[in-house]
Formats: sequence, structure tokens, C-alpha cells
Amino acid sequence: MTSKGDNDVSLDPRPHQAYIAAVAAAAGVDSHQAPGDSQHVVAYPEAHGLLTAALHYTQRGVGSTALPNGVTLRWDQRAGWRYVPGGRPNAPETPLPVPILASPNTVAGLLAELLDDRTTRLTSSTEQFPLSQTHQRLLGRLDVIGQLEDDGWVRRDQAPDEPVALACGSVVWRLTDDHEDIWFGGDWRDSRLSGLLWSTPYTVSVPGEVIVAAARAAVTAARRPVPA
Repeated sequence: MTSKGDNDVSLDPRPHQAYIAAVAAAAGVDSHQAPGDSQHVVAYPEAHGLLTAALHYTQRGVGSTALPNGVTLRWDQRAGWRYVPGGRPNAPETPLPVPILASPNTVAGLLAELLDDRTTRLTSSTEQFPLSQTHQRLLGRLDVIGQLEDDGWVRRDQAPDEPVALACGSVVWRLTDDHEDIWFGGDWRDSRLSGLLWSTPYTVSVPGEVIVAAARAAVTAARRPVPA
């Protein structure tokens, strides 16, 4: 994925577009086809704090009848990859056993399995698409999420369409949700760190290591015994 450098944090409304295009190319789906064509891919811009995409593949010629109408792969930056049978937009989504930013070849391989009637025991993978620090930031602060989870922070209970929230004891870090948040109108990739009776906001331009250092310090302070 190309970028102008790790100091560039322009508010690109579709920072995931290059990733989705790479997946489409690996799967043989023409990213230039318009929605409604037999095979197409769409990378939707951010809406309510969520980047999403859909890749639709229709079977051509003689082949398996497992999914005669093809398959639609859906992606968003929080839930990752899922599939639904083509032609059934309201069918339940089935998660694919891959990371949120799975490698394009991995996703293409799963598409082939689905079209070949392998809708169970799908091949799992941990291989991921490489991202610059800038794009980790722009795709939902993955730079912060990964480091805090490595530190043992856990995700707080939340609805699937709500911003990511990680907690360690009484300290919480979460992405803001600009259509409900107190910083209404800000960028959805902004975040905040909070604890008992305090809260500190961070814009998308703040480097991940700064936020992680502040989060670690806040946890240490929260665990410090209160003087008698």
C-alpha cells in the first residue's frame, strides 16, 4: 500500500481502498466494474465510524453448484471478512478464519474454496497484509490496538457496530464515535484514554507509541496504592 510517508495523516475517507483492491485483484474480480455487474468490488467510504467493503463473485461457465449465484465477501475494519451466498443479501453472515487484514492471496484462496463447495472446515490463516504506520493509524488505530492487546488489555463488551474499546483494570482506551461522542464532528479515528474522574483525548495525528506509553503509565498509576 502506498502512502506519502508515515507523517502524512491526511483524512482519507477510504484508506482501505488499496487493500480491498489488492484482494479483488488476487481473486480475479475487476475493481473497475460497477455494482450490479456479474463480478464487482466496492470499497465504501467511512460511515458512522466504520470502513466497509463488499466483493461479489458470480460463477461463470460450468462448475460447482454449491453457490450457483456466487458469493459475496463482506469486510469491515472491526469484524473483518465474512461471506454470504450470492443473491441472498439478507442471509446470515459466516466469519472467515483469517485476520481482519488477511493477505489478498489468503482471501482469494478462501473464495475458491467457497465456490468449490467447501463451506465448512475452511482453511485458516494468520498471514496479514503489510501496512505502514500511517495506514495502521488511518484504518482505525491498529497500531494502538495491537500493542495494547499484546499488553493484556481486553476488549470491553460492546455492540459490533460500536467503536473499539480496550480496558486494563479501571483504565479504558477507545476510538471515538463522532455521531454520538462528546467530540461531535471530529474525526472518527480520534481516540481517548480515560480512568476514574479523568479523560484525555488524542487526535488521529498522535503517534501510536505516544498513546501506548500514556496508557501504560495510566495503568501503573491506577495500580499504585493510595497513601493512608
